[in-house]
Amino acid sequence: MSATPTAVAVTQPTAQPSALVVTGVFARPGQRVNAAQPLVEYDARPVFALPGSFPMYRDLTVGEEGKDVVQLQRALHATGRTTGPDPSGMFGAGTAAAVRHMYAAMGYAPPLATPAEAVSAGTAGSRKAEPEADVTLPSSEVVFVPSLPARVVSVPVHVGDAVKGPVITLARGDMTLTGFLDPSERGLVTAGAKADILAEATGAHATGAVASVGALVTPDTGKDNGASDNSAAAARPDGAYVPVRVEGSGSWDRRFADQDVRITLTAAATSRAVTAVPEAAITAGADARSTVTVVTTSVGQRTVPVTTGVSADGLVQVTPARGYSLRAGERVVVGT
Repeated sequence: MSATPTAVAVTQPTAQPSALVVTGVFARPGQRVNAAQPLVEYDARPVFALPGSFPMYRDLTVGEEGKDVVQLQRALHATGRTTGPDPSGMFGAGTAAAVRHMYAAMGYAPPLATPAEAVSAGTAGSRKAEPEADVTLPSSEVVFVPSLPARVVSVPVHVGDAVKGPVITLARGDMTLTGFLDPSERGLVTAGAKADILAEATGAHATGAVASVGALVTPDTGKDNGASDNSAAAARPDGAYVPVRVEGSGSWDRRFADQDVRITLTAAATSRAVTAVPEAAITAGADARSTVTVVTTSVGQRTVPVTTGVSADGLVQVTPARGYSLRAGERVVVGT
């Protein structure tokens, strides 16, 4: 959810139009923000979030009715402000008072809407009635987020910048981490596998575990083949991959926000030192037994029946059958 100011609200009926210029930045990527908290400021006006999922498609002021007014009233109630006797969906004096109070708590004057001037009937010398300003909630100042607190995804502006697009982007909930697994290693990774996460650009480090493993995603469609766990939208590899969602052991460090990270997964581990050989050194015979061929001399070899164990980085744990031995440093035949 992004906020892109397109107009500047007035706080005095006689105020002159202003330019769209960033005058304050109070949030940073990865930060968790709450309702009615100034995040960015343009032309000395705040941009803030409120809870709700209905799009803010218009400015709201006294006399307006609709689902967006219902959402505003619920958001005001969620921040502890009542809307008085106003019926649900009707922006009346009670809702206006709550909006005024919300702006005052943020340290800003409430924005005003000036209704069209009314002309009184009478003689040619009669005067126009003075317009009466009503409080309003401008669509340029608020972004509705389905749930709060929300997470700041990006703040692509600095003080002094002209507003030409989004000034802040928010996402609900905490950061999520999705890794891209080579399909050939799909069988090695299961939910619960330990994960080590490093953002090399920022130095942020964390530990966690695999929360879920999705189905194969192919580059021709960009979609997974039947899985729903494919929420990562950036930095996808060009080839096929399996999405792996990783959860941290605690709250994510803010330095992980918008970073590409290296995820190291532990598919299996041994409790002690083991003997291992290259995967290509394992031979399966007609009797389905696994063997390793050891080079004994320049021309001699011996075959050792083995039981295989965990594998990682191209190596496989092997345990010699009873009556056979394998010693560290012995050479084995690879790829016969």
